[in-house]
Amino acid sequence: MERIVITWGYIPIDNNADIIYTGDAETSKTKELSFEIIDNKCSGLDNDFEVILDDSQLWNYQSSFYNSISQYMSAYFNVKILASNVYGGYLLVQDEPDDHSINFEICESEAGVFNNSNQEHNGKVYLRYYFEEDEEILEEVVCVGTLDI
Repeated sequence: MERIVITWGYIPIDNNADIIYTGDAETSKTKELSFEIIDNKCSGLDNDFEVILDDSQLWNYQSSFYNSISQYMSAYFNVKILASNVYGGYLLVQDEPDDHSINFEICESEAGVFNNSNQEHNGKVYLRYYFEEDEEILEEVVCVGTLDI
């Protein structure tokens, strides 16, 4: 089985963690939402989000998918996250950046763990993306970005 797993997180402005562990929001003092995309469905792994989508929606920042997931994330993180922010981060981790990706940068990470030295990423969002096939992670990328408000 093939699946894409994405974890979006928000690092609060007053966070004092020097290391961010995606998948461990309690230790990192972050807020996170994880999703999986299998076939034509995006489902929350730790939440009740669920949307039916087709591949073309992943490549259009104005799609109902990006509108739905950005609204869901905004409500959970209590910060405004535009559909174009979610789209821009996703394109960057797909190695297909465009103008919407300009606020994001790939960061050095291992198994979803990255540095937040001197709280350089506070007030930002992060995206951990990985592609899994037959329970083996084949591709993993983490990016961090500022929000267009």
